Amino acid sequence: MSDTLKFGVVSTPSAWDRILDTATYIEKMGFDSFWMPDHTVGFGIRRWDALEAWSALSAVATQTKNVKLGTCVGDTYRHHPAALAQMITTCDHISNGRAIVGVGLGEAMNLFPFGIDLKKPLGRTREAVKVMRMLWTEEVANYDGKYYKLDNAFLQPRPIQEPNPPVWIAANSPKTMKMAGELGDGWVPASMFPDEYAEKLQIVRDHAKKAGRDPNVIEPAAFVFTVVADEYETARKNVGLGAKIYFLTRPRILRRLGYDDVTDEFDMTWHLVMNLEVTEKLLAMAKEIPDDVLDKAPVFFGTPDDVIKGIKEYQKAGVRHMVVNFFVPPKMLKDTLKLFATEVIPEFR
Repeated sequence: MSDTLKFGVVSTPSAWDRILDTATYIEKMGFDSFWMPDHTVGFGIRRWDALEAWSALSAVATQTKNVKLGTCVGDTYRHHPAALAQMITTCDHISNGRAIVGVGLGEAMNLFPFGIDLKKPLGRTREAVKVMRMLWTEEVANYDGKYYKLDNAFLQPRPIQEPNPPVWIAANSPKTMKMAGELGDGWVPASMFPDEYAEKLQIVRDHAKKAGRDPNVIEPAAFVFTVVADEYETARKNVGLGAKIYFLTRPRILRRLGYDDVTDEFDMTWHLVMNLEVTEKLLAMAKEIPDDVLDKAPVFFGTPDDVIKGIKEYQKAGVRHMVVNFFVPPKMLKDTLKLFATEVIPEFR
């Protein structure tokens, strides 16, 4: 596998015109991929916009030619896997073979308010991935699973990509890493520390070997938050509060940094449901976290040289595709993207 590092951009919850503008701009600037959060509710404090991911990506496909288009990431419960497979196939055709399927176990805010449970997420997700692959690759599919059944089922047309659009698994825990090794075409964990990433990448590859797969077919990716600016202090200021809010939704990060008494009430997977009362409390608690947490956390911020230094640590750990969410106000996004594209990306090409 090539050591060349690829870079993708995750769209923040935005209106359609901004999503399309960002996607076409990052293609122009030489990024490799564009990603939509596959949410029912957007991650925010007072605004929670969320357009349906595969519809948006299919529309983006008509206005772009080269960037890969994916979800980072979606669950498999809000759509039956046959419907999801058909949505992805549609995007793959419109994009001429550029779809990437990011799959995770799901998040409370996208499910619980709508009466969708999160029971047996590992088993259900495994089966959903298997069902989609069968529908993408088999003339007629029959399957008698615990959660899904297929009876002489088929989808036409097949996806453009053969044998199927790549499925990237968002996996941080031992059981989900096992799933990534056994089923994934890519691995895209969120906000890991470099040493942690290297250790867990080896675990994913070991599971692939045990399953009789070539571990090198799994693309090692990483989802990270980034702010780059001409001045270090400008970047630090912009990343600060947003990063702290995010860390509260991923309490494992704060515990790794020594905050043993951190609450799990905002855990993204199991507890966090967006409403004004909850998010105001989240905002207040984030303001109490000291700024020095940023210096040790798995986020990139600073000048281009600072960000390059951080990315190289992840490249050394095995990352080959950085999926970046830029923590900046909308009015600053294009300037930030341009600075990253012109000063950071060339270092890795």
